[in-house]
Amino acid sequence: HYGRGSHTSHHSSGYEMADFQTIGQQFVEFYYGTFDTNLEGLAGLYTADSLMTWESGQFGGGEAIMEKFKGLTFKQCQHVPISIDCQPSVSGGILVHVTGQLKTDDDPPHFFTQLFHLAPMEESFAVTNDIFKFIFGVS
Repeated sequence: HYGRGSHTSHHSSGYEMADFQTIGQQFVEFYYGTFDTNLEGLAGLYTADSLMTWESGQFGGGEAIMEKFKGLTFKQCQHVPISIDCQPSVSGGILVHVTGQLKTDDDPPHFFTQLFHLAPMEESFAVTNDIFKFIFGVS
């Protein structure tokens, strides 16, 4: 789970409306920093109910998602977010949409888009939904 930190207040949804952008940006920094350096560290972000779409493949539950990540063929990667847009969801969570570039091994960078839904879980957030797509034909 991704921590909310001390900068939040605990209203009905657990955070100030103005904090959703800050929380989303901090989540993105944490997520991609962890993905790029310690993939196993992402396991705690996903629950048994989490869903991920990677390109066109569907993966349900944290274990299946982590197995997908472990099966990726690159040795090194670097995510470079270009835009981060966040919205509070009516369920009390946060939608986080990212566009960026992904550099893997010696391959040229590829543009990608990724959408997360962060659901409040006690003093943190869990990724309940994750959709990742490469954007081809953009230079």
